[in-house]
Amino acid sequence: MHKTFIQLFCLLIIGGLVLSACNLPEGTATAEALPPTEPPVTDTTEPTVTPTEILSTETPTATATETPTPEPSATATPQIVTAKVGRESNCRVGPGGMYNLVATYQAGQMLEVVARDLGGGYVYVMNPEKPEEQCYLLANNITITGDIAILPKFTPLPSPTAAPYFEVAYKKFDVCKGDDFILFTVENTGNFAFRSAYVRVVDKKVGQSVEHVLSAFDLMTGCIVAINVAPLEPGASGHLHSPPIKWDARGNTLQAVFQLCTEKGLKGNCIIRTIEFSE
Repeated sequence: MHKTFIQLFCLLIIGGLVLSACNLPEGTATAEALPPTEPPVTDTTEPTVTPTEILSTETPTATATETPTPEPSATATPQIVTAKVGRESNCRVGPGGMYNLVATYQAGQMLEVVARDLGGGYVYVMNPEKPEEQCYLLANNITITGDIAILPKFTPLPSPTAAPYFEVAYKKFDVCKGDDFILFTVENTGNFAFRSAYVRVVDKKVGQSVEHVLSAFDLMTGCIVAINVAPLEPGASGHLHSPPIKWDARGNTLQAVFQLCTEKGLKGNCIIRTIEFSE
């Protein structure tokens, strides 16, 4: 009986405790929970750039942006080759008298050389009065300034007709046995060989002249034949000389008349040219 009473008493105490716990307010707890620790915030926003951190947009100083002086170009401007005419000269569409005449240039005329002739003996020049025109000029009649080797070579047009022709120029006074004689250079610019020549020199100042016929185009040095040229073939060069001159012709303006023929004895097809010159 006593034992039953004790068991009943214990049950009542336990029941009372359970009921009192259920009636406790929610805010009460046997132990106060600590506030949760907030995780560290990772700042993903880009930092604000202050004005002092903005790169300057002003033009840098001249020292920083100065353009270096360019080096000279490796390719030099080609030099213009010029020709000064030494005596009256005909300029033609081809290298020889059989071609049409473009212009006649007087001594002292300056011309621009644009090409060389494949055959040699001529240069190709620009007509200053009509730059679109070019023509062939005998090289012996001009003085060239500049490097003609840099110029192209032109092949001349075919000759319009086969014909004899020549170019002649004064070379110098020489002496044989105490008498003066005059030496000339001659070039066969035509299509036929020359086998005879007539030379006449006139001094209008003193009213005297000399003349003779030649069967060769030899180079005379004093009284000696230095080079023999006979006949004068197409494209070849030779010499003509006057008879001895018995008066003092040096310093005077002289006229020379030449007649070259394709046959001996001034026969065949003959061409005549006249030049003026002085020592």
